[in-house]
Parts: sequence; structure tokens; C-alpha cells
Amino acid sequence: MRVPFPHPTRRAALSGVVASLLVPGRARAAPRTIGFTVFRGESRIGTHRLDFTPDGATLAVDIAIDLEVRFAMIPLYRYTHRSRETWREGRLAALDARTDDNGDYTEVRARAEAGGLAVDGSGGRFRAAADTKPTSYWLEAMTRRTQLLDTQRGVLIDVAARETGRERARIAGRDLEMRVYEVTGDLNSRLGYAENGEWVDLEFVARGARIRYRRDLPPAA
Repeated sequence: MRVPFPHPTRRAALSGVVASLLVPGRARAAPRTIGFTVFRGESRIGTHRLDFTPDGATLAVDIAIDLEVRFAMIPLYRYTHRSRETWREGRLAALDARTDDNGDYTEVRARAEAGGLAVDGSGGRFRAAADTKPTSYWLEAMTRRTQLLDTQRGVLIDVAARETGRERARIAGRDLEMRVYEVTGDLNSRLGYAENGEWVDLEFVARGARIRYRRDLPPAA
């Protein structure tokens, strides 16, 4: 998934799987679900949800994005994205994604194989590096890469992320400190991650409007 709007009881077991994917030394607990409400200016336009399911050393991440821009009850733009990522031993083992970008339908399929990641999607068929990271935002390690797999179109995109410092954020009545990154290149956005590595913030500009993600619940303590 790229930024939409063209030019998102078993806690101990889950924590161990996710911690292997987060920034070393920063992961303490892990989420079962991360949810955001998405705003265009001051108007609510939809949701972005991620569900994490562990199975031994494997982690499945199911992503659902539903956005709609209306004017006087008339739909002007719709965006839906469904994706499942499977992670194993810190690497992307499989990815299946489908996107409806206001009637523009795209699909991406990726599978880990010997020596690389085989990608087959709307952007073509190719082999990427075995440690390629996708544009799904939840994994802070994406900020340390200069290329990412666009999970909407199935192409490699060029990016540069710069940590700009720390900021205070208030999520569901709880104050916390987050690391902030400015991402430029084929993606242009502002990303925030909590001390434990959880994704907590996203902002970008699309078609002249500011899109803001507001997380529904604070990260794990």
C-alpha cells in the first residue's frame, strides 16, 4: 500500500514475534490490533486497521483501509485496500494485496524464494532483494531503507527517511513521546513511532488537502 489518493491472553507470544521485526532494544510489548481514524482536513473520511496474528515464529498481518471523500452526501472518491503480509524470521515471506483506487484496480503477489523475493503484480514481474520491506508503515525498519515494495502497484519505489527528533503526542487521553520521520522521494509523508516501535502517526498532503491519521488506542506500555 502506498499513501492513498494518487500523486496503512496471547500477547506474550505475539510480542516475541513482533519484537524481532522492530527496532532492536526498543520493543517491549506488541499489539494485537492497530487502528486509525483518517481525516481530510477536519472531515473524517475512513479507517485504517491492522490485525496481527502469531503462529509460532510466523506473523500474519491483515490490513484493511476504507476511505471515502464526499461532497454534500455525493461520493467523490473511494479507496479500499486489503492486504495480508506473512513474516518469518524477520523477513517478508508472502504478500497478497488488492486495491481499488477509485475504480483503478491493482493486485500484488510476492513470495520469498531462494535468494530473493518474487513479485508479480500490476506493475510487472521481477525479483527483489530477500530483505525487501513493504510500504505498510507499521514496521519502523522501513525508515532505514532506500527502496520499498509498493504494495498497491507492485513496484519498487525510491525513498529517503530522516529522523527529525521527538515530539509529544496525545492518543486516547494518554500522553506519549514519539520518534518522527520525514519521508521523501516516491513517498512524501510524516511518520511517528512510539518508544516500543509501534506506529502511531501519519500525515501527508494529497490533492492539496492534508490527510491525518489519528490512532484510536495508545500503544502497549
